[in-house]
Amino acid sequence: MAKLKYVAVFADCGDTSHLADYRQAGLVIGRHGAHLYCLARDGQWPRALVESALAAGGLVTVATGPTERPLSVPQGVTVITEASEALAARAIVAASQVVVGLPAGIETVSALYGAWSASGGAAGGRPVGLLNRNRAYEVVRGFANDVAAVGRGNVESLIQISDNFDDLWGRLTRLV
Repeated sequence: MAKLKYVAVFADCGDTSHLADYRQAGLVIGRHGAHLYCLARDGQWPRALVESALAAGGLVTVATGPTERPLSVPQGVTVITEASEALAARAIVAASQVVVGLPAGIETVSALYGAWSASGGAAGGRPVGLLNRNRAYEVVRGFANDVAAVGRGNVESLIQISDNFDDLWGRLTRLV
């Protein structure tokens, strides 16, 4: 089993009802010594995710597009600035072995899909893991099982969906 070292995580910035999930994800990523890549928007970054990853010993890079507000991140966080938010999202996917979607709003999920697709999608070799807490990605699970699997066959090497981040981490580790 290969070690999962570089992880792109798409999570909402600012206030969200998913802070506990973000903290748990950050702790697992940091505890495994992985490098977390995430996206900032409008001068905000997924604070709970980043701070918990740092506290657990992980490395963190935050990518951003142009912003009017300066990005004020904790010491030790690397910041990458791209010409657009879409390019910043693509940069974190390109730097990662896997792409993870935490429960989030439609803009974040759209950014994940756009960056993953632009980076080669299924042919790019990066599996996608979705944390399905409170059925956040249930529609994707249904689509993968009912539609994508018919055309592609086994989609488990492409997408993993779990209600628990530790389980999701284990599944993704087995795929790299």
